[in-house]
Amino acid sequence: MNSKGTGLTLSIGVVIGLIGYILWQLTIGFDTKSDDVVTILQNSASGATSVQIASILICVGLVTHVAGLISTRGTAPGTCETLGITLIVSAIVVWVASSGLGIALAEMGEKFVAASAGAAAGDAASIAAVGGMQIAAGFTQATNVAISTLGGLLAGIGWICIGLAYRGSDAKGLLSFIPLGWLALIQGLILVVATLIINTVVSVDTGSQVSGIAFLLITCWSVLRGIKLVQDAN
Repeated sequence: MNSKGTGLTLSIGVVIGLIGYILWQLTIGFDTKSDDVVTILQNSASGATSVQIASILICVGLVTHVAGLISTRGTAPGTCETLGITLIVSAIVVWVASSGLGIALAEMGEKFVAASAGAAAGDAASIAAVGGMQIAAGFTQATNVAISTLGGLLAGIGWICIGLAYRGSDAKGLLSFIPLGWLALIQGLILVVATLIINTVVSVDTGSQVSGIAFLLITCWSVLRGIKLVQDAN
């Protein structure tokens, strides 16, 4: 892939993924707790189409982004860059799989809402179905949170490695006064701290909010580097 293609995929892909993530949060609810299974099912059902669109945007965006990131290999000397890219690719594979669980929750949510109406009317079969779906949804959501957490840790370590690698490189972004190495280090550290410390000491929901800051920084890093590559190609 040439420099222009690398820059476009690196920057556009991550922006598409971010749009999908925001749409996902708007549908589920920014203030919805990760263990509030009933609310997640209800919101997933009411916004089933939005959940599916968000999942597609996340998957397509992340895969496009990782294609550009892989194409940047060789920018920095040493093994840290290769290790960092490999870890981030692994994280994106995990997140794409997690998006599939989100679609499963949306499908489950529609059936849950339909069964809830019957349960409210006193139908025994519907009452039993609601209980079973809540258990299944709880397991699915717990798996989703665990997988996302693993992805966050892998990505955090990966960006730390890239940050260390880029500190020894003369690679610049669109805004040359922003050091790409230090920015990558900061976003990686935020992800690791959010995953290992905040998730454990405070809550998973707070850790997810802090991780969101890191994802915004990752978007900035990718856009700055991507646009610079496109400019250099022209």
